[in-house]
Amino acid sequence: MLRARLLTAALVVAPLLSGCVGDEPTIAVLVADGGDSSSRVVDLDRLTDRVESTCDECRVRVYDAEGDAATQKSQARQAEAASADVVVVVPVDPDDLDTLAGGDLPVISLGELVPGSDRFVGLESGSLARQTGSDVEAARDIVRGEEKTMTYVPTGAMSDRAADLAVAYLADEPVEGGEDVDGVESWLYSDRDVTVDTLTSVLVAEGILTLDDLCSGDTRKQCARLGLR
Repeated sequence: MLRARLLTAALVVAPLLSGCVGDEPTIAVLVADGGDSSSRVVDLDRLTDRVESTCDECRVRVYDAEGDAATQKSQARQAEAASADVVVVVPVDPDDLDTLAGGDLPVISLGELVPGSDRFVGLESGSLARQTGSDVEAARDIVRGEEKTMTYVPTGAMSDRAADLAVAYLADEPVEGGEDVDGVESWLYSDRDVTVDTLTSVLVAEGILTLDDLCSGDTRKQCARLGLR
């Protein structure tokens, strides 16, 4: 029996794209482990919201493999059997999904490239940064002096891009700005090391967190000493 766990099923009417492909075009999102707080590849809520805001009557179905490659492979077959129109995949093991990318179903890889994918959204560095806790928690650790640096990954922007690419497939529309990486049309983003000197210029400036998030409770006094305001 499949251990697929259906996290999200959305059906929303939005003004920008109407009647993409037949009735209720479906985007299947296969995530490696939705409960892994250290994974910073995809923001499921943001991806779903982006689809809902740009595609009339689109449905998003998110399957959580809970870190198990065999489960994800089964979920890929399940998504195909459920007549998904496009798949966005955050792979547990990219090489284990070659049959998914080898078929007629458009596949967008997110984070790591599944061989044979049609499009890819990832990082220029090629590595997936991990950290314990959220960006807010990591930033507060820096303020307290418990850590010197953190790595900021533009998870939100990457999730938006994956959503836009999926919707473009449904609308049969081209998408500009990609680059060829090993024969795959790709959109690559930069991760950045953040220190106490760049907390506000990077994280606050880009709306990842607010000064109230950073400088409340046990970090208030330290923020004042550091001149963070």
